[in-house]
Order: sequence, then structure tokens, then C-alpha cells
Amino acid sequence: MNANAPSLMSGSSAAYASSVPAGPGTEHTLTDLMYDGFYALFMLKNGSGPQDNADFIRKMTQFLDEFGHAAKKHAASADDIDAAKYAFCAAVDEIILRSPYAIRDEWARRPLQLVLFGDQLAGENFFIRLEALRARGSAHLQALEVFHMCLLLGFQGRYILEGSEKLAYLTARLGDEIAQMKGKKAGFAPHAERPDQIAHKLRNDVPLWVLCSVFALICALGYLGLRTMLAKNTEQQMNAYSDIVKLAPRTANLTITLP
Repeated sequence: MNANAPSLMSGSSAAYASSVPAGPGTEHTLTDLMYDGFYALFMLKNGSGPQDNADFIRKMTQFLDEFGHAAKKHAASADDIDAAKYAFCAAVDEIILRSPYAIRDEWARRPLQLVLFGDQLAGENFFIRLEALRARGSAHLQALEVFHMCLLLGFQGRYILEGSEKLAYLTARLGDEIAQMKGKKAGFAPHAERPDQIAHKLRNDVPLWVLCSVFALICALGYLGLRTMLAKNTEQQMNAYSDIVKLAPRTANLTITLP
């Protein structure tokens, strides 16, 4: 990262390129090129809110335009550039719309995702795009890194309602996948499932009533089996004592009737 202060959250209009170090043979990932944007997200999260809505929209759209041009110069794919921009827009919108900033109401009428993508469902579509990128693997590593950074900076989207535990697991899993794609982490069995995957699937995907129903069914079957076994054992034990008590033999009677 560069020591130059990014300009997105200041009043200056310094060139975008000033925050990205350049040099012969220097290569930058989309995460490097998005440095100013991530710094702006950090400042927004920590209370440094913009005062003028139009000026901030202008700065953000200009930044993303310059980011796109720079990314193309570094041979990034159009799909990755578009996905990175979308993730950033979603993160900016969420921070501002959940903040007490003066521009919040005006921003809600025209969020950045609507201005650039004609979309107002980034809280859901962020994760739809993320899953599509994950399915295609290392070919979209750079875009995945941008999505991961947005999650690390606090983006929640639909998980605001679904719970932080699921989001934390997704973020950690995405980080592991990125590390493996970059060759920083090699597991003992790279094609094996994680040991705790079944537990997480049960916890995350199976409704509570299903688990309760299965548990009740197991208990009922166990009770019926135990009852049948005890009844059978009792019958066998009682059969051993069936000849202890015997009735006395009946006395033969002869009745003669005379005419």
C-alpha cells in the first residue's frame, strides 16, 4: 500500500494514479487498485461521513471509472472489473444507508448501485455474484479478493437478518479458498471435505423443526423397541413358572339310575 493519503474522503482532487505506486514491470491486483476505495470504506465506517451528496457521488463514480481504466491496463478481465465495482458499490451503499450521515436520505433515493448498475438489490445480488465467482474458481481470483475485502470491512447484505454466525463462516471459508488458490496453504488432502462441514450444513441449512421431528421419531422408535423387548423377556420368564401350581385331578363319579 502507498503512503499517500487517498483523496476520496478529502476535499482535494488528487489524481487516482497518485495512490497506486507505479514502476517498470509493476503488477497490481484489483485489490491494489481498489486501495483508495477500501480506505474510503474504512473512513465511512469510522464516522468520517461526507457532507455533500452530489460531490460524493461524483467522487465515487470518477474513482470507479479510473479504477476500471487502470484495471484494463493491468489485463484484468471485464467480468472481474464489473464484479469488483459492484461489490464496492454495495459496500458503500450499505454503510451510508445504515449511518446517521446527513446525506443518507438523499442517498437512499439514488444509491450508487442504482446510478451505476440500475440495481437496488445489492444486499442479495452481492452474494449471488460471489457464489457464481466461487463456482468458477481461480480464474476470478482477483474479483474474489475484492469481495472478501468488502466482507472484512463489514458488508453484511442479507445476513443482517440471517445472522452474523453464517456470515462469519462464509467470510472465513472464502479466505481459505483464496489462500489455496494463491498457493499459500496446502491441506493434507486438498480434495477432501472439511471435517466440520456436515455440522455446519446441519446448523446452517436444516430448519429447527426438522431436527426436532427427527429426534422425536428416534425417541419413539427407541421406546417401542424397548417396550417390545421387555414384554418378550417377561413372557419368557413367566413361562418357566407355569407348572408350579397344578389343580388336583378330578375324582371319577359313576351314577346308576334304576328303573
